[in-house]
Order: sequence, then C-alpha cells, then structure tokens
Amino acid sequence: MSTYEIGAFEALEWAWKLLRTQNQDVNIDEAQSRIQEMLYTLGSGTQVNFQQQISELQALS
Repeated sequence: MSTYEIGAFEALEWAWKLLRTQNQDVNIDEAQSRIQEMLYTLGSGTQVNFQQQISELQALS
C-alpha cells in the first residue's frame, strides 16, 4: 500500500470507530461534528496521527 492508501485507510478506520463509539451513546450529532472538524483540519493542511486518534477512541470505550 502507498502512504496515501495507508493514510486513507487509517482515516476511515477512525471514522468507523468514532461512529461506533458515538452510536453506543446515541450521539450521532457529536460524531458528525467531529468528522466535520477533522475534514477542516485536514483541509487546512494539518497532519493528523490517526493511529493516535484511534487509540484515544478505544480508551474511551
């Protein structure tokens, strides 16, 4: 896999885990808001460590 593909995979994995975590709390609006914030962050050129983001989500659940 290329670096781009790995990054895309990690981003999708983060979104999936976020939705699953939020679904347990029945707070889909919060998940949508966090995904929009992440899109803005990525769109502004800021790098994101999705593995760290995923670990933080797993720690919450």
